[in-house]
Amino acid sequence: MKILHTLVLLLLSSIAVAQTDLMDELLQEQKPKKEYVAFTFKTTRVINGNSVEMVKKKAMDFRISHRFGDIAASQNDHIHSLFGFDQAADIGFVFDYGVTDNLTIGAGRMKGAGPLRELWNASIKYRVLQQTKDFKIPFTIVLYGNTAISSMRPSTNVNDLNYFPKGYKAFSHRLSYTAQALIACKATSWLSLQLTPSFVWRNNVAFNDKNGMFFLGFSGRAKISKRNAIVFEYSLPIIRDGVGGRTYFPMVRGIKNAAYYPNLHIGFEFETGGHVFHINLTNSRGLLDQDFLPFNTANWAQGAFRLGFTISRMFQLDKKGGKYWKKGSVEDK
Repeated sequence: MKILHTLVLLLLSSIAVAQTDLMDELLQEQKPKKEYVAFTFKTTRVINGNSVEMVKKKAMDFRISHRFGDIAASQNDHIHSLFGFDQAADIGFVFDYGVTDNLTIGAGRMKGAGPLRELWNASIKYRVLQQTKDFKIPFTIVLYGNTAISSMRPSTNVNDLNYFPKGYKAFSHRLSYTAQALIACKATSWLSLQLTPSFVWRNNVAFNDKNGMFFLGFSGRAKISKRNAIVFEYSLPIIRDGVGGRTYFPMVRGIKNAAYYPNLHIGFEFETGGHVFHINLTNSRGLLDQDFLPFNTANWAQGAFRLGFTISRMFQLDKKGGKYWKKGSVEDK
């Protein structure tokens, strides 16, 4: 009899365990999976500045950027320079590699457009948070850092920023840094917005300037079709009025020949399936953050803006992953 009771208890226990396992499986199936937003921006840059987009794991993004000369800054010169096409304000080559889907490292070289030229840079980018389609996570947050060094020949004029004294200072005066938090939201299927608080540190600055400066950037992307979009950027220094000759909103106030103008960029973006092209108009001459953010004397109202383009090509280096562009580079909606 005892044996019978034991067998019955064992049978009931096994049935209870099986039912529990079945219920767990059903609950797991009912739990909604997180669906993350894709293509907040099309590439890792909006125009000049960074976007929250990352390079996929074991993929490499090769980017070539070019900024021409002023289109109409001078009535006498713009015809002879073919509206800036004869000039090169800045040229850049950048390689970004996806260590993981959330970690990208990069290296590049820019001609440079500020007092320091020949800029070699290394960068790191880490995605902390990614927006979900149900808006339970409403933002994507990415942290970005950049270090640049100038390989310019030293000037003999002590007042020049590229006057590099001998010893340790000669090396340290060539360095500059950028730290950014990229906070973006894909508000609708066609509109993406991003806020970019930035901090730029330059080891060597003019006597009336500051080594460290804060900037606030605002950028966006308005999609026209699956392959085309309008992109824009605006950045403003957050600093005491008058430092380094900087005044707030000089374009709005109609101030001509100011020592600094905020960066205002607008561009047209289109994808061909393997490349993403940007054709843009900008009033900044530089391409690197610590070059175009603190140094900009170009005023749109005086014709001091230029045409530029960027070509981005993505390569999938992992053979198991197949071709990068077959994974869905074109947006569905």
